[in-house]
Amino acid sequence: MNNQVNEIIKSSETEIGLVFHDKIKRKLKLYFEYLLDWNKKINLISRKSESSVLSTALIESYALFEIIRDYSGDFLDVGSGGGLPGIIISILLPEAKIELLDSIRKKAVFMESAISHLKLSNITAVNKRLEELPESKKYDLIFSRGVGNFENLRNHYFRLIKNSGSIFILTGEDNSKLFRKYEILQNPFLHGRIIVNLEK
Repeated sequence: MNNQVNEIIKSSETEIGLVFHDKIKRKLKLYFEYLLDWNKKINLISRKSESSVLSTALIESYALFEIIRDYSGDFLDVGSGGGLPGIIISILLPEAKIELLDSIRKKAVFMESAISHLKLSNITAVNKRLEELPESKKYDLIFSRGVGNFENLRNHYFRLIKNSGSIFILTGEDNSKLFRKYEILQNPFLHGRIIVNLEK
């Protein structure tokens, strides 16, 4: 097994303070190895800091999982890129139905390929912008790792969430002023990272 991937998972487990179940660990290893292989061909994550990026993504995804583990229904990952955090959430929460949204075609192609490679039946890739999603489509949970142009996208988040749904943004503390009207949770495993709960 890829030593780099083994170290990413091991260091993440240490930071979180747990050991992943073998079945979950196998899926995570398969996913990270596949992503790193594709990253040689297309830029999915920073090539200069692959291990750090993936370890942080795994830890941050687990923090989100701790919050949403009892949620059910239709989930949307906005700006999923290389499948972070959506694919990790799908591995940790296999009963959830998740759409991975990204406007960049080559990233959507990777995600489609990764979904097939990992044999994930609870997840689909969508090559669209958030504002292109139809009004008729509503989600029980929307999450995004990174802010993007939040001020312009705010209304689209809220029009796509069900009245009983929840929206979570995973971002850095330096963006906290942008979300001062909302509930801000400190990430318990990562210094300087926050989870914003956007209540409708």
